[in-house]
Amino acid sequence: MFLAQSATRNVGLVILAIVLIGFLVYLLFNLLESRDEVGSEIELAANRKPYHDDDILETTMLDRSLMSALALLAIIGLALPLYWLGEPGRQEGYVDNTLELWTEDGAEAFEENCSSCHGGGGAGGIAPYALTAQGSGEFVASVDWVAPSLTSVLSRFTEDEVRYILNYGRNGVMPAWGAPGGGPLTEQQIDIIIVYLRSVQKDSDAVQAAVQDGLIEEGRLELAGKETPELVSQLEDAKRALASATQTGLSSQIDPAQAMVSAANLALGNAYPTETVAAWVAEISDPDHAEYLTYGKLLFVNRADSGAYSCARCHTSGWSFDGANDRDIEGNPVTQLPDGSPGYLQGGGWFGPNISGGSEIAQFPDFDSHVDFIRKGSVDGERYGVAGQGSGQMPGFSTRTDDDIIEKVDEDGVTVEREKTWPASLTEDQIQAVVAYARSL
Repeated sequence: MFLAQSATRNVGLVILAIVLIGFLVYLLFNLLESRDEVGSEIELAANRKPYHDDDILETTMLDRSLMSALALLAIIGLALPLYWLGEPGRQEGYVDNTLELWTEDGAEAFEENCSSCHGGGGAGGIAPYALTAQGSGEFVASVDWVAPSLTSVLSRFTEDEVRYILNYGRNGVMPAWGAPGGGPLTEQQIDIIIVYLRSVQKDSDAVQAAVQDGLIEEGRLELAGKETPELVSQLEDAKRALASATQTGLSSQIDPAQAMVSAANLALGNAYPTETVAAWVAEISDPDHAEYLTYGKLLFVNRADSGAYSCARCHTSGWSFDGANDRDIEGNPVTQLPDGSPGYLQGGGWFGPNISGGSEIAQFPDFDSHVDFIRKGSVDGERYGVAGQGSGQMPGFSTRTDDDIIEKVDEDGVTVEREKTWPASLTEDQIQAVVAYARSL
């Protein structure tokens, strides 16, 4: 197809060149046949002189005109089919060019409107946020809200679901950006941001690498909590000191607290090297291992890519801003466990419903149906579980296919076109581990 389009384009250029050369030749001869004016207009004007007689007009002049018309008809008759043959290639080029332009414009729109929270290129970031008391609206604390990476968002949400989130906002923290939700961006601006997001999505290997890095970080804390809890306490104390210092806004207090956090993390890293933690995580990922549910927990709270693959982001209050260590203006912990101690009630509900206390088993009596729901997520209007009604707000963590996006891939040395498939956020084994942990809450 590419060669045919190239040949068609070349023939078209040759025809164009012939027409242009013919026109230039006509102008040249016309100029050469003209004569300088040497007398009055009445004496020299062509319309004042006798013209050719009928013999010349009906033979030589007529034949010349007819041959010229025939030549032009031949050119048109050849050019139109060739133009038609090249139209699919031109349409494809137009689509590719439009996508390229939209991606460039979308990058600018994203950097201008979204990167302050989600980071450059959608890699994830921090958004300052003021917590207020429910009901009264009184200020509680200033926190650093973790805005997730968007480099795998199309693996978990359809483009329509992403468009809805951009239009109307999410969870009361992300504002509405689209005009339908009262935001400042037009429909086309929202569309070009979505087209840009297509260009920054990670492949399967990069997603799994990020998930594994997150598992190691969470696993390090989990191991230290069991074996050397004093190291974890040191880190938690440092985080609380930093949270209190942040409320003051004084760099003289914030800088030493940040140094304390860095020192505590360094001590943890030295005590539990990456290789050691990775080996332990791989060991407990076996469904028959006694600590298999701990593996599910590490996935549930995984902070990889700013929590993009975490369940706790939506189902655990305070997780997105480290509420277990953040302090309010009076110095009290922002989140507390039922016994009053600082911490998270895992799966206790926030933007997502409460999944603790056996509620997941009640909603999904069958393990396999629960796994299937985590694979594809909530579909707007579609029933799930015992009496669930989908809204499209719960992401899916398995592979996802866009049937309206065609990609070209190489299969055994042959380029073929197929529907776009986005990589899974979690593997099938990881999804099952998450479900097992959720059902244990």
